[in-house]
Amino acid sequence: MNKTRNKQSSLPGLSALAAAFAMAGCVDTQITGVIIEDDIEDPNLMVPFIRGINSELHDNMRDFSGVWWFAGSATDDFNNDGTSSSGEEILEYRNYSDRPGNFPWAQLHEAAWAGYYGVHVTNRVFAEEAAAHPLVARSWVISGWAERMMGELFCESIYNYGPDAGALMGPNDQYDPSRTVQIDSIMRRSVNAMQNALAVAEAAVASGAPTPDGDSRIFDPMKLMYAAHGGIAQAAMLMGDWDLAVQHAAQVPDDFILYSHADPEVEDNGWFDVSFQNDDFTLWNTPVHRVFHDDPRVPWVKCGEWRSDTLRTTHGSARDIRDTGRCDFAAGYGGEYRAESNRMPLYSSLKSEAEGLLTRPNGETGEDADFPMVRGTEMLLIRAEKALMDGNLAQFASLVNQGRAVYGMDPIETPATAGALEYPNALDDGWSILDGERYTLMHLEGRRFADMRRWQHPYITEKHAINPRVEAENGPARLAWCMPIADIECDANGDISCPGVGG
Repeated sequence: MNKTRNKQSSLPGLSALAAAFAMAGCVDTQITGVIIEDDIEDPNLMVPFIRGINSELHDNMRDFSGVWWFAGSATDDFNNDGTSSSGEEILEYRNYSDRPGNFPWAQLHEAAWAGYYGVHVTNRVFAEEAAAHPLVARSWVISGWAERMMGELFCESIYNYGPDAGALMGPNDQYDPSRTVQIDSIMRRSVNAMQNALAVAEAAVASGAPTPDGDSRIFDPMKLMYAAHGGIAQAAMLMGDWDLAVQHAAQVPDDFILYSHADPEVEDNGWFDVSFQNDDFTLWNTPVHRVFHDDPRVPWVKCGEWRSDTLRTTHGSARDIRDTGRCDFAAGYGGEYRAESNRMPLYSSLKSEAEGLLTRPNGETGEDADFPMVRGTEMLLIRAEKALMDGNLAQFASLVNQGRAVYGMDPIETPATAGALEYPNALDDGWSILDGERYTLMHLEGRRFADMRRWQHPYITEKHAINPRVEAENGPARLAWCMPIADIECDANGDISCPGVGG
């Protein structure tokens, strides 16, 4: 990385990070004038500084148009009715006739850059202590997660340009704003960040480093160590390095879970808001409703229901749907009970309220709920998938059941065959069972799109749709496995060529 690029890139981030610092639980803080690095590089500011950086990551999940919304709209995670005015309806039938305007493209780059910048600053502030400091480890973890999320969602990316963001570029490489990198390169960057996080977290655990500010939710060294192992496993799996993925997945306890932290004063949870305060999506006609309706990992509620046939597959009219009263204001919700311009019943996710299936130290639920980022049960499924690929059906079933036991669920029987993916899912062989386990465990977390891409899932290859109106009006979906570069990049970066995506 050349010095000129390093200097230029550090300046614009200061205003964003200063704003994040002000918003991350420090709501009374007022920052005026020009912020320079010397103002930030104070040991007493490092905890709120890293909290602000953590908010840059959390912003990718909390908004209506967050990662989960874009990924879910392109898959069977939920039924996007295509009536929202924000433009995300382009993803409902996966035709990509237009590009996403901005979010989450800019925010994912910002979160990755912020994490790298946090490493840069904390290393300067803590000097020799930085090699074993939890705040440094958390900064690396944030960048690793942001890179992974970018690779899961987008077809390609532009090289990041903050300190250490170009760690995988050669020492004499010049930043080329016209250069894109493919998904494999993005995942290698995620692995690199997580490996650095792991080294720092392990050193912090070995040295008995205290948890900064006593906040075990995001700064506990042991949790950061497990999160780094899990982050390596996630990214390595997505780039096809199964040996590395399994090696690190095996280091994470079954009941472990770490979240992207939400501050209840200034941040909220997009699942909750969209499920109960709007009528732009429903779980009606999704696998949650039709296949996994009694799975505790995907809890949901019928805010409205058909007056007659509850298994109908076509939309109706407003008079066909009655209010169940379960989602009214008295219950703490928004009172909606119909979706699809009042032509479908609103089936809403209770996921944000039910993450207490595993003990959560902060106890937050509903609109203040955090977003899970890595779980021990996901690590078991990574190992189970490798066993399935190896033809070891007994080990596959054992690992799946190990994860189900964490949620108090009945075990599955060892499948007779590996079989193949299918849609709708019959859950009658190894691959369909694995598909169902990953779907339910990580529902609404923005992870489904990447699974469908790497599996060449029949939901997309066979051009399925779960919204009958959208399918009828627009015809079969295109085979689109990832999102194109956003308009904000095409408009702001004169060196990049962005061809049309429609057709």
